[in-house]
Amino acid sequence: MSAYPQTLAPVLDPLTPVQREAAMALGRVLVLAGAGTGKTKTLTAGVACRIQMYGMRPSQILCVTFTNKAAQEMRERITSVLGEGQAPFWLGTFHGLGARQLRAEPEVAQLHPGFDIRDADDATALIRRLMKAMDPDTVPEPDTGKKCDVRQVKTMGERIGHMKENLVTPEAAPAWVRGLIERRRAARQMVDVEGWEFAVRLYQIYQATLREQNAADFSDLLMWPTLALMNDRSYRDRWSQRFTSVMADEFQDVNRAQMLWLTYMSEYSRELFAVGDDSQSIYSWRGAKIGFIRNFVREFDGARLFKLEENFRSTHHILQAANAIIARDPGRIPKTLFTQKGDGQKIEVLTYDYASDEADAIAAEMGRRAAEGVAWHDMAMIYRINRLSRSLEEALLKARIPYEIIGDVGFYHRAVVKDALAFLMLAACPDSRQSDEAFRRVANVPRRGLGAKALGQIEQEAQDRGLSLCAAVTTATLPSKVRDSLLAFRETVSRIGQIPDMRLCDRLDTLLKETGCYTMWREAASEEGETALQNLSELVGLAEGFTRLQDLLEHAALATASPNERGRDRVQLMTMHRAKGLEFPHVFLPAWEETVFPGMGERNYEEERRLAYVSLTRAMQQATISSVGYRQGVSARPSGFIEEIPAEHRVTGWLRQQGQSKRRETGGRFRHTAAALDAMGF
Repeated sequence: MSAYPQTLAPVLDPLTPVQREAAMALGRVLVLAGAGTGKTKTLTAGVACRIQMYGMRPSQILCVTFTNKAAQEMRERITSVLGEGQAPFWLGTFHGLGARQLRAEPEVAQLHPGFDIRDADDATALIRRLMKAMDPDTVPEPDTGKKCDVRQVKTMGERIGHMKENLVTPEAAPAWVRGLIERRRAARQMVDVEGWEFAVRLYQIYQATLREQNAADFSDLLMWPTLALMNDRSYRDRWSQRFTSVMADEFQDVNRAQMLWLTYMSEYSRELFAVGDDSQSIYSWRGAKIGFIRNFVREFDGARLFKLEENFRSTHHILQAANAIIARDPGRIPKTLFTQKGDGQKIEVLTYDYASDEADAIAAEMGRRAAEGVAWHDMAMIYRINRLSRSLEEALLKARIPYEIIGDVGFYHRAVVKDALAFLMLAACPDSRQSDEAFRRVANVPRRGLGAKALGQIEQEAQDRGLSLCAAVTTATLPSKVRDSLLAFRETVSRIGQIPDMRLCDRLDTLLKETGCYTMWREAASEEGETALQNLSELVGLAEGFTRLQDLLEHAALATASPNERGRDRVQLMTMHRAKGLEFPHVFLPAWEETVFPGMGERNYEEERRLAYVSLTRAMQQATISSVGYRQGVSARPSGFIEEIPAEHRVTGWLRQQGQSKRRETGGRFRHTAAALDAMGF
């Protein structure tokens, strides 16, 4: 006879023994849930046990997730098991629950009832307005760009957010920033002293303005309740006594404020049920602190640890490859994934000379698998950074394979690429009204002092005289400095556009050089600038395959249309960070090269290792890793992560070429002979 009520049998009977034991455990509990081990199922069972087995009221259970989607999924699961009205009343995201707490007692943030919440765009607009209203002499000169431009506003917003995530109030900010500057200097790190000191002054003005407007930004929603929990004993007692249990999903991703909030909210009940996986901690750049999950058992007296190691997603070879890579993370909590799904197929490891060769080969293999009955949406390409998608998109377009980019825009949607194509269009016909949209797009890229008023004068002149906007620059009444700058711009694009017998790629490269576009992004000295330059390099290389501008523009237009046609069966493209939480039968992992992954510079090597683990464990049936010897003008060698995969779990080349493929037709949608496949280009 089971040791739990019969009403819980539908929830607990399907669980493994360790899942069931974890779900029924009380106190401080850490469920270390490896990839694909039934994390959500265990957390849902934990909620059900507390209600049905231990008599806790749904209104007294606090259950926090990181996304609204995850919260909704959990609510639906609990409701399906226990019935309507049985899901925890306090179930939601950190910011959502923090907002409810702040609504109940807004005075802790010096706010009044009915306060407004400013979203990210509203907050950025306010910061921009406050900066422009300040004495220009007090605004520091940025390393790149101009004072109060988009880049500087974004930087200041990020610094204010960073202080709030670390629970630094405007009053405490000066001392906190002095400490930050001293620590970075001691570590011989670069630090923008003037910029950080300005951020402190701006933070104080910004927060005072929010209070005057009776408004809070997203960071306020958690910061002020957490500070009140820390500093006000009666407030802490009042809130922690509301809850008989506190439950947290994705615990490996919590930052300092979130960890303190969870700790204090569970202080009275001493019930903290945390689910997560330190091997999937990949968001340190967003403030996540991996130490909180790794030190959980040491932090709380009597805490219990349960390891979920049986994977229900992937086959043996895939898991052994992931286990081997993550085992070299020295600080990890030891665990080893295993499965009862069988050996499956070995990891395919391929090398090519160039990125285009790699992309073409992957596209061709996808076509073959589709012909064998694999649905397009069962295949995914997962890469380290967004800029890698360009060559992959090109290959899929050429092979007429439908695809969708998850969480990013396609290559031809990117602003820097659209700008470059606009330069070409403007150079081709500067005196034609057909180039007007191109002029509007790039006449101020880089900045030439062209504001809305001056552009309006040019447009009026063009309308009155029947000219193109570019031609109207010569006669429009403009401030002398703006006019001189635009005349020089017009002369440059017109001259380059008229050079005879110039290859399209060379014309584009020359335009980007002589208009100052390359210089602008080079001086950005940021990841954004580096990515822009890489995208431009990709586009110049792509233009080598076209002789006519019209053909290139048509190709770009068709490419921008296809990824956005949703609701159809499509191959999925995404970064490693976007892939977390997803799964696909067939996963392709391109660009596993030292220069890309783990990458050079200041990247956290062990976090890159965890990204490799996350990426591999997205695959259910087949994982394919590839690398090239030469990417974007740089010599490369295969990622060291590949060599860490034991030889018995990987094979060099495609399995089908070695007669080892075990794939079977699953849907019979395509039953082509080899000759028919060849005719399709596969």
